[in-house]
Amino acid sequence: MAHTRRRAKIGVLVTAGAVALVLMAPPKARATHQPADKINVSASTVEVMQTQAGLGATSSGPVTLLSATFRNSTPTDLIIQVTEECALWTDITTPESEAAATVTVWVELDGAAVPVTSDANGDGVFNDPDDGKVVFCNRAFRISAPLVGPEVVSLYQKTRSTHAFNWGALNVGNGIHTLVVKARLDASVTGIGTFAQAAVGKRTLVVEPAKLANDAEF
Repeated sequence: MAHTRRRAKIGVLVTAGAVALVLMAPPKARATHQPADKINVSASTVEVMQTQAGLGATSSGPVTLLSATFRNSTPTDLIIQVTEECALWTDITTPESEAAATVTVWVELDGAAVPVTSDANGDGVFNDPDDGKVVFCNRAFRISAPLVGPEVVSLYQKTRSTHAFNWGALNVGNGIHTLVVKARLDASVTGIGTFAQAAVGKRTLVVEPAKLANDAEF
């Protein structure tokens, strides 16, 4: 009897516990159990990179950084937390050139972008949600220094830092849902010998159910 009761207790603990998922490239999670109501997803490899050299602009388009499936038994509000390492490189050369690199991030719940605010115009009318896109890192680097003679000045910058942002989703219905973190990496350059690059490294996604005030707005 004691052995039977112990096994039953362990089964309850496993069912009630939060589930942590680790995603590698491509970012997929495998599990045979039902999704939990709290999720913690992470990845460590550099999944996406956008490079531009020479002249012009380029974009990676939407790229999936992380994805997870979760379940909520009753309608609830969600706090969605995303962190990531963001790296930028720019290399420009005189007499005149410009390099720009940007990483923009957003989250999609069941295929729809989660807005940052439902008052996109800032006019106090909460019926026009924004597209939910947030710039995690950006650099625009320009030099204009006409020189006399053959002198050339070359400037190179490389930075990496961690950034974070929180989204809120209100009144999410009960059931199984899918949350995806997406990003777009853009780079543009002008001037011969100019180079720009943007990349995303280590990153995490944490989703927690919450009970916010009835009149809460984002």
